[in-house]
Amino acid sequence: MTEKLYYSDGYLRETDAVVTAIDGDAVILDRSIFYPEAGGQPGDRGMIGSFIVSDTKKGADGTPLHIVKGEKPEIGKSYHIVLDWEHRYFYMTEHSAQHLVSALLHSMYGIGTAAVHQGEEFFTIETDRDEIDTSVLLSVEDAASDAIRAGYRIYQLSMSHGEAEALHMRRSIKVQGDVLVVFIEGIDAVACGGVHLRSTSEIGEITFCGSERIRGHVRTIWKCSSLSVAERRRNASIVSSLSALLSSEPEKIVESAGRLAEECAELRREVRTLSVRIAEYAYMAARERTQKGKAVIFIADTDISAFEGAVPEDEEQSVLVLSGNRFLFHGTEERFALLRKGLSSFSIRGGGRGVMFRGSFAGDASVVAEEAGKILDDQPAQ
Repeated sequence: MTEKLYYSDGYLRETDAVVTAIDGDAVILDRSIFYPEAGGQPGDRGMIGSFIVSDTKKGADGTPLHIVKGEKPEIGKSYHIVLDWEHRYFYMTEHSAQHLVSALLHSMYGIGTAAVHQGEEFFTIETDRDEIDTSVLLSVEDAASDAIRAGYRIYQLSMSHGEAEALHMRRSIKVQGDVLVVFIEGIDAVACGGVHLRSTSEIGEITFCGSERIRGHVRTIWKCSSLSVAERRRNASIVSSLSALLSSEPEKIVESAGRLAEECAELRREVRTLSVRIAEYAYMAARERTQKGKAVIFIADTDISAFEGAVPEDEEQSVLVLSGNRFLFHGTEERFALLRKGLSSFSIRGGGRGVMFRGSFAGDASVVAEEAGKILDDQPAQ
């Protein structure tokens, strides 16, 4: 059985250990400082002598399995083992921050934790609620900041199942026998076999970053420590840039952006109106150039959607407008089918109903127009 040194001292970064067994890529030691992946916290990385530990998993009996790819260390030999401390400390901090936020959600609002996840960019807490007002989560952020400044002690105790049950913790105990209980002094007690900081002050800061619905629950998103600092600075930079771009005071950015959005919407409406008028002129000019009984075919620079209202419903001649790699065809369904078949080499895609058909094509528009003219003009008018 491996002695789990990470429980007696979560800050132990290196020591010596003997390799007792190897199973595939899993190396087993007589003692370990490597925490195995569990409870949403990734496994540790580091070195066994000169051998790289890329991950640490938990065996069926709880034994830490140190994953070493390629050449393996020698069974029975002692090696100096070293943690990737930056990796461990980051996730230890994130784990402790998650405990604090979950505890405050429960103590302040009775909100339970259904699931947690720790990641490289943020950690999430899936709650047991289907709706939570943002003001509630921001008040939890404030309370977390107070707890960080207060520097409450974080510690772990092993106790009997009965002793642990007597604490009436916010989360049910999932193991039998003795239980590891993590305490945040004066705030929380919860069964957990992870590794944690010694004080809430080490978390630095916590930022609420948003929420989303998943499986009928609200999942909250948080950042802590250096990631929280980076988030705060990124947001400050965005506000500063927008303030300069909009020539507006920071507190009036939303108002300025709202006015700008209204102006843009009005301009889009004006552009649409002008585009439709240009389309109408382009259609009428093309129709005047086209001999009676021939299909009206032309290439336009205007967006193809502008021509949807430019061609009258009662237009008797077939009309084909090409713009970019898009087309609009006005005519009978039979003639459109004929056109699609004749232009199959241009990968014609699209459809419609009534007398209006839309779609796309591949190839040179002028060549498509020329071939379409041959197909449509070779048939009786509609």
